[in-house]
Amino acid sequence: MKILLLEDDVALNRAIKKVTQLDGHITQSFFDGQKVLDWIDTVFDLYILDINVPNVNGLELLRIIYEMNKSAKVLMISANTDIDSLQKAYKLGCMDYLKKPFHLEELRIKIAQLAPNEQDLLQNISLKEGFSLTKKEKILLQLLLSNSGKTVTYEMIEESVYREGTISMDSLRALVKRVRAKLDKKLIANVLEEGYVLKVYM
Repeated sequence: MKILLLEDDVALNRAIKKVTQLDGHITQSFFDGQKVLDWIDTVFDLYILDINVPNVNGLELLRIIYEMNKSAKVLMISANTDIDSLQKAYKLGCMDYLKKPFHLEELRIKIAQLAPNEQDLLQNISLKEGFSLTKKEKILLQLLLSNSGKTVTYEMIEESVYREGTISMDSLRALVKRVRAKLDKKLIANVLEEGYVLKVYM
């Protein structure tokens, strides 16, 4: 998934970003609510918002996000136990809430519950008979599927598929070529000098 993270605690921000990236997600992290507004037009699969952050708080951002995207998935986190803030968060549309301090494994569980089901993503994609996907090929296809109809950049592929290091463009293109060769239909299109897009399928 593509995740937006807003958390002003530096250590917690870095820990959440690291664990989500290790789980294969693409995480854009922020420490300041005002900075999030610069990315508000970008669509993310999941928003993880701390309530008490500098300049623009998580509740105000939650309101703005849902005004723009009614189907957005938002997970709120806060040390604030004020019941009014919690009620307002749910009323505004947040799907879940984590109270600090929390274990990162608890966060991983909640993220997994909000993630698109892998089988649901893959059910409309068929492979040529006798073919199967390697681990990296499967991660690439899931990335394309979760961003169906949108450009998946070279950087997104590198971050998601090759988390352990950088990869040459030749190797990246070879990976895409292998996945294309195994698909029953021609679904992956080039986006010139940017990346690839999976044609919207129904």
